[in-house]
Amino acid sequence: MANEIRPARELPRDELWNLIGAVRHQLGARGEILPASWVDDTVDAIARGAGTAWFCGELHAPRALAVLWLRDQKGYGHLHAAKGAEALPDLIRLGRHLASGLPPNVDRLDMGSTGLAESDERELGRGLGEDPRFATLLRHSMVRSLSSEAPPPEPRWPPGLRVATVRQSPFDQLTALDWRTYRGTADETLLSNTPEGNRELLENALAGLFGPFLDDASPAAWNSAGALIGFAVTCQESLRSGILIDLAVEPEFRRRGLGQALLLRTLRALLALGYPRAHLWVTEGNRPARQLYEKVGFTVDASAAIYRWVRSPAQSPLSTIRP
Repeated sequence: MANEIRPARELPRDELWNLIGAVRHQLGARGEILPASWVDDTVDAIARGAGTAWFCGELHAPRALAVLWLRDQKGYGHLHAAKGAEALPDLIRLGRHLASGLPPNVDRLDMGSTGLAESDERELGRGLGEDPRFATLLRHSMVRSLSSEAPPPEPRWPPGLRVATVRQSPFDQLTALDWRTYRGTADETLLSNTPEGNRELLENALAGLFGPFLDDASPAAWNSAGALIGFAVTCQESLRSGILIDLAVEPEFRRRGLGQALLLRTLRALLALGYPRAHLWVTEGNRPARQLYEKVGFTVDASAAIYRWVRSPAQSPLSTIRP
């Protein structure tokens, strides 16, 4: 029984809560954000059968956990190693189990992981990658210190723009621009692969589900014709850190300095609000975005893998974890 893959709803509730709580703690420690009620909501969903999760190990000593969410005809999973590297074989089996059980209309699964050292994450990627339908994407956490002694420079806006805040933007324009921004990039479908799902994520950010929304640090820009052409969404990550949730620039206005100006306005606002640190996540394959962040002073402080399964074999992964 200890080596079988079993439904996580069989676990004692306190054991399941501890596992999901450990996932939340480790995600938070590396700067990822989740709604405050995420642990209780996830445990409740699994316990009543509305959530899909499996584990390996004993009822009172689980070694590994896998959780699956389905949204917008796409699967989102998470693998957690309760026993560190010891759980690697279980995680590989659980990851393949998640993929093999997807409904026929779901052709992609993205999974994160916790509980592993970086070298063990590489081993997990290699183990899953023995199935050619799996590829590994690398995402980087980037940070920038903020100080009144060396404040970010004043933004230089392209001529003819009106600049205000995201709250002053019609929500339909925000979501339409956000959807156009990410189509065709390395981040396409990472969080949602439908306009409706993308809209819900933006609604949640503005509603404060990922941390208090910071209006002053969320600028928006319109051109002379009154069209929204760029915006940034920033939330409070902690009392000492603001996190950039979203940066969107109209494709035809890229490489004109608008993205840099939005970032600098965001950084100066965070400093004025008393935050000594700014944080964001970027996919390694999205090199233009990473170069922009580096240009305004962000540096990589951590990395995390996403294990992507597609129903037909991946021909060219966006990026892989280096051996």
